[in-house]
Amino acid sequence: MSSRSISAALLCVLLGSIDLTVVATVVPAVIGDLGVNTADVDRYIWIVSGYLIAYIVAIPLLGRLSDLIGRQRAFILCLLAFLAGSIICGASDTLGQLIAGRVLQGLGGGGLLPVAIALVGDRVERRHYLAAIGVVSAVETVGWVLGPIYGASIVGLLSGAEEPWRWIFWINVPLLLTALGFVWRGFADAPVPPPARGARSLDVAGAMLLTTSLVTFNLALASGGEFGTNQGTGLRAMGGTPNPLADVIPALLAVCAVSTLVLVFRERRARFPLLPIELYGNARFRANIVANLLLGAVLMVAMVNIPVVVALVSIPDDVSRRSALLLAPFTISIAAASLLAGGLIERWGLGRMSRLAVLLVAAGCGLVFAALEENTLFRIAPGLAIAGAGIGLVLPPLGAVVLEAASAENRGAAASSALMFRLLGMTVGVSALTALGIRRLQTLTGRLDPVVQASGESTASFLNRQRIFIEEQAIPLSVQVIQETFLVAGLIAACLIVPLLVLSRRSNVTKGQPQTRSQP
Repeated sequence: MSSRSISAALLCVLLGSIDLTVVATVVPAVIGDLGVNTADVDRYIWIVSGYLIAYIVAIPLLGRLSDLIGRQRAFILCLLAFLAGSIICGASDTLGQLIAGRVLQGLGGGGLLPVAIALVGDRVERRHYLAAIGVVSAVETVGWVLGPIYGASIVGLLSGAEEPWRWIFWINVPLLLTALGFVWRGFADAPVPPPARGARSLDVAGAMLLTTSLVTFNLALASGGEFGTNQGTGLRAMGGTPNPLADVIPALLAVCAVSTLVLVFRERRARFPLLPIELYGNARFRANIVANLLLGAVLMVAMVNIPVVVALVSIPDDVSRRSALLLAPFTISIAAASLLAGGLIERWGLGRMSRLAVLLVAAGCGLVFAALEENTLFRIAPGLAIAGAGIGLVLPPLGAVVLEAASAENRGAAASSALMFRLLGMTVGVSALTALGIRRLQTLTGRLDPVVQASGESTASFLNRQRIFIEEQAIPLSVQVIQETFLVAGLIAACLIVPLLVLSRRSNVTKGQPQTRSQP
């Protein structure tokens, strides 16, 4: 395996993870160019949700497929899907076409990561094992963090072009074609695992049930804003069209519950399950799942809330630049610490390093909570750097331990399962913290006198009072709520110590030489 082939594979992983969040800062421009009403947020949110759901489903599906048909074939299949999705997105004329392209992108992008990690587990020498896992983990995480900034930067650099957001997708095409050539030649000798070859061993029904569960749940969430309300209120009063699913939310949730139960029942009896049940009997694997869920929730706090707080206190043209400057310490620390984690485990052992990592993440979040103020955002940079270092120290051992717990033929499925739970942690974490933030903001603003137009007051005077209210009351309270989410993130980070200590007591990953098979 040549260095060019490895670099090409890492580039593909980076592009796939970048596109998970790349549209976050350009959605207003996208919906404007496609003629979508800004009030129809429950429709265009699927530009993001479609990619996310496809990404989650692809992780276990393509991880298992790589066990069946070989790493190279699975990787190329993912590349082609991601390439086709990028072309559809770049050429889309309607919202439906863009969402379809994003779903195809998600299927390809979600599969690249577990296949790449499984490939590392198959091919890298033991003495370089943790270092290689650290590189893949760092690239994947940097992609998630850089996505919004990358998208805003492309649009800013090409602001003179017509509909510059399309170039976010068109730029992928030459990069992916180049990477495809290197992967085709460099991974030609990648072995196909001997047992259970063939598509008949792929749990397609399990993938469909998982997709149904995720889609119906997200449809219910996206449509829930209108449940029990009048069509002339809220977003509908702003000119949007009624959501046809608003009246069937209970049915959507029922379908979600049934499909989830059937999925669990099927996976327990399937010959080649999408989520291999034998892994869940392993205490280390279960602890790994819990750690990934918690880590995903903590990771999303900085990724989402830093750009939000910057947008609250900055002029629109300066949001991308300031967000990039504040997130840079977080991103760089994650990448650097991931690269150092292998050597630290060899010197200290997993238990000692786990305690250090949890301390760093919790302390970093605490520093951000203490330093975050409306007019001095730069003071949070040290806290973000410290929290990022703690997260980076955790990523490689989590990847190594999950592969250690699996047999050779199940490495792809094991890696994909752990990554799926981290992604689910990110999804649930951001939803829960957003709900907490909204409730907290409602409590704080409920103590204030509402701004209403007085009898005989001119419109200009009313709008001026409203502007003052937003600048002097609403924005500071919003910053306070975001500040408090970092305190919650610190508490979640402290809970990480429990699964990490379980892993340190049961795992052989202390000298960078994991076993290929172990018992629960």
